[in-house]
Amino acid sequence: MKTYFKVAAGAIALSFFWVMLSFAQTPSFSEGQALKMIYGNYDSANKYALWKNIPFPDKKDADGYFEEKKGFVSAIFFQPYFEDGKNKIFLLTKTIPTNIPFDCHACLPLIGATVFVNNKEQWEIEAKNQFIMYDGEYGELPTVKLIAVGKDKFGLSLEFEHVVVRDKELNILILYKNSIVNAYNTVIYYENFNDCEFSKTIQCAAYTASIDFDKSIKGSFYSLKVKKFGTIYRYKKEKAMPIDKAMTYQFRSGRYKSISQIRKRLESSNIVVEKKNTGNAAFVSKDNPYSQAKGG
Repeated sequence: MKTYFKVAAGAIALSFFWVMLSFAQTPSFSEGQALKMIYGNYDSANKYALWKNIPFPDKKDADGYFEEKKGFVSAIFFQPYFEDGKNKIFLLTKTIPTNIPFDCHACLPLIGATVFVNNKEQWEIEAKNQFIMYDGEYGELPTVKLIAVGKDKFGLSLEFEHVVVRDKELNILILYKNSIVNAYNTVIYYENFNDCEFSKTIQCAAYTASIDFDKSIKGSFYSLKVKKFGTIYRYKKEKAMPIDKAMTYQFRSGRYKSISQIRKRLESSNIVVEKKNTGNAAFVSKDNPYSQAKGG
């Protein structure tokens, strides 16, 4: 299933126009130079950098495939773009172990990302996150696109296809506070035909999702509209159930959060409970449009 970003298309085309104009006078910067800046080395013959003593945030990650704490890092996406009046490059990388073949079903590469910016004719790192996620069955690469996520703001969409589970998963990466965050993750295609064909008890089910950005709401980032339609098999209930829902998300504190989540948070942060001898009284902030007075 294709994922459509309607608002993004025009903005991307305009960005590429400025990229072509501005990069003509900008010092060249290659994938090899980018990897060498991050890891201190680059093998031009094999097109990878060697990452030694990987500082895994979770020590459990080093107990599996990366027990030697070394990896080969290669570029899987290297895209120049123009943002905030500056030439930038979005680099997406995958890291695999150095000592074993990495093409099994459970072999999930470590995905990282870096944004480079050109300041005064010099390329430098603006933001990076080398531990975004592990994904990509059999070491396969995702489908990657540069997308407009706000007015003069860009990010990446990563679409992973999973063979065993039979689904497609979408991740949206956004630069946030000198890092790159996985701001949104959802399944955009699902089916269980392999299971239901060989089982007399499991019902067949399938659904798709459409993803669109909406710039009608004021703010630095576009809101996200997600629609899912079809059926999904619920293993606990042992039956296929319909799914037909539309959700709107807004970017808050590094994540796309649903409007309902934002409302609940506003209500909890604006309602002040004052304890009195005669009972409890709830006071609702007038600044919160989602709040409702609650009787007690």
